[in-house]
Amino acid sequence: MNGNTVAAVERALAAGPYGDSSSLRADSDSFYAGVTDLFTDVFDEVELQWPWPSTAQARILIRGAFDHVMPRLSADPEQARDHVAAVLALITEAGAEPQDPISDGPTPVALRHLRGTLLGEAIQSGFHGTMRSDGHAFKIEPLVPDGREQAAMELLAELLPVIGPSTMSFVTALGVFTGEQLTSAYAAATPGLVYVSESLLGDRLETADAILHECLHQKLAEIELTRRVLRTGYRDEDAHHIVIPWGGPDRTFSVDRSLGAFHVYVHGALLHLAAVERSHPDLDPDDLAARLGIRWSRAAFFASALATAESQAELGPDGRRLVSWLTELNDRLGRCGDLSGRTLSSARAGLD
Repeated sequence: MNGNTVAAVERALAAGPYGDSSSLRADSDSFYAGVTDLFTDVFDEVELQWPWPSTAQARILIRGAFDHVMPRLSADPEQARDHVAAVLALITEAGAEPQDPISDGPTPVALRHLRGTLLGEAIQSGFHGTMRSDGHAFKIEPLVPDGREQAAMELLAELLPVIGPSTMSFVTALGVFTGEQLTSAYAAATPGLVYVSESLLGDRLETADAILHECLHQKLAEIELTRRVLRTGYRDEDAHHIVIPWGGPDRTFSVDRSLGAFHVYVHGALLHLAAVERSHPDLDPDDLAARLGIRWSRAAFFASALATAESQAELGPDGRRLVSWLTELNDRLGRCGDLSGRTLSSARAGLD
């Protein structure tokens, strides 16, 4: 029974205007091809062709530059030009320094050259800049990948053969790091790159879940690129905030962040239900049951919180449809049984 539902929900999450990865990537490619043409036509100092270079580091920095300047283009076109031109000059200066090529397969390339290179240092700087702007002081130290991250990506593709590869396809590269306080990350300044901590790598499912989680942030960024997910004029600092009943006192998420978390937890619950069905020998049943319950219950929490009038007012028409779609699919998962035989919706595990 669970297996049929898992397969059906997986197919549904990979289809339609918010799930079809191929269409979303095509929309994104058209957008950035147009942005590239715009900058090269208007600014003589910007020399770039689409498609962009075939190395992960260069693509990450180029998209990060465009994402940074596009919202500010009309207000300060000279600053936008100078920012993009500076990134392209850095890529030219890096020249023959070692870089990682884009993967030909369905999984992102694990970056080996994030230390001691111009582009690697620029990527680290971008990550830390995003953390500071978000009010965090997280520091990471890149590590050379040892193959365990690849094993986790293979497990993700095995458990979710449709969603796993299609979601990872949004991401160019994966970086392994060490550092306190952080187990995985996605940074707006380095789009196309997700980060996982070495501390996770001994647990394949936890690492697979973290990779899926961070890749879904990139997928939602692609959805928001061409769809009206948030209301016109939305700003996090002015928006309605939702009180989060886990992770410490007085914790709140904006509606945008809450939508991202909802998107992640529905997929995370699906991944863990698939793991229950497969009964992998290296997965502890009690631990698996707890992880599954938390992910489904948190998804259900966000389904309710994002359905309120205050939250709905912060969303655009696509955002409201996205919430409705995810809620329907999470409700279907809630009718599946956990390891104790109870349905997820009746068990209603704790949120912590």
